[in-house]
Amino acid sequence: MTTSATPEVRTVKGPRAIGRVLDLLMLLSKHREGLGLAEISTAMAVPKSTFLDTLRGLCDLRYLVQEEGRYRLGPVAYRLAGHIMATWSAPEVVRQPVKALARATHESVGFAIVDWEIGQAIYTEAINSTQPVRYAMHVGIRAPLYASAAGRVLLAHAEPDRVSAYLKRAKLRPLTASTRVTEADIRADLDEIRRTGYCASFGEMLSDTAAMAVPVFGPDDETIGAMMLAAPLDRMRNNYDGFLRLLIDAGQEASGRPVTAVPELPSRD
Repeated sequence: MTTSATPEVRTVKGPRAIGRVLDLLMLLSKHREGLGLAEISTAMAVPKSTFLDTLRGLCDLRYLVQEEGRYRLGPVAYRLAGHIMATWSAPEVVRQPVKALARATHESVGFAIVDWEIGQAIYTEAINSTQPVRYAMHVGIRAPLYASAAGRVLLAHAEPDRVSAYLKRAKLRPLTASTRVTEADIRADLDEIRRTGYCASFGEMLSDTAAMAVPVFGPDDETIGAMMLAAPLDRMRNNYDGFLRLLIDAGQEASGRPVTAVPELPSRD
């Protein structure tokens, strides 16, 4: 199974200058030691002469500071970040992408977090498909980590020691004829999830249902949960590529990451 290694960033409409400033703040947030003008120009693909006045203006406003030819985030930028974090809420950030995904696909969509004590994924957001035949969801529903798409995404992005402890104590019993029940098979799938960025599961938890899930990341790039879409097997197979693209977009949106176009996504049986 392969995906394109260099997805193409979609064109976003809006004021280019404002977008560049926000991209600059994001870039410098990843370089505490700061960057020189040439490094910023290369990273952002913007000519040095074009961006110099912007850098000077941001320094005047104290969003940036410049020392020894390197630009770093300034006190006003950190104050802004503090105000943003004070109002940041995982449920609020996730809720709109979940609703939009459900509207776009007409399938059941949810967002799950992990409860390590009981070894299950717990859904904190859930929207049911409006179609007569559907996967029924509700807030509070639980799913075993090893057998569910959302659960395996959460396992794939967890600390290795925590995953090992879970697999050591979990009762890996078959829920259907397709359920993975060996540690080797589960670990191989976790490697695949980390490589491709998503999990697709066909008939592993319920024999007539398929699901796919992607991770959702918080401001510190730690996984805060998994977004999942579920549908009857036939509908999932018939709409696999489209559903997966929409799910990946929704996960990236909820994570605050650039939405990318991913060509040639593989199908699964």
